Amino acid sequence: MNKIALVLAAVLTMSPLTLGLEKDVQAAVKEQVKSTPVSQPEQSVQKTFTSLINAIEENNYNKFISQGNAAFKEGITQQTFTQVSGQLAPRLKKGYSAVFVTKLNQQGYQVYLWKLTFKDGSDDILARLSLKAGKVGGFWLN
Repeated sequence: MNKIALVLAAVLTMSPLTLGLEKDVQAAVKEQVKSTPVSQPEQSVQKTFTSLINAIEENNYNKFISQGNAAFKEGITQQTFTQVSGQLAPRLKKGYSAVFVTKLNQQGYQVYLWKLTFKDGSDDILARLSLKAGKVGGFWLN
């Protein structure tokens, strides 16, 4: 009886009706993908992101916190920043690409994500920038 069920499943899977439905589904997915615009962050957001990455590369703490809100400035100590910069600056200096991934709305913040890929072939990093009223509320590199 198992062989009959297997053959029946194969026939149903490959039937013209199923193939027709599959084509309809594929067409619908392609149409939806076509209608989804390629998103990029606003120019001011991209500028903020680039400034933060450059500050890490330059080990420039004051530049890094300059665009942050009060909580961001208080939460990022110079010691913590220097440790992160010490680990990432050499990788950034060898070259990297940053590809914008998406924008999210979370708890009153606009959250932007980028994928950082390093030319030295080391692990990629997901960068997460949280903004509220034009001020940096958080910047995480995972």
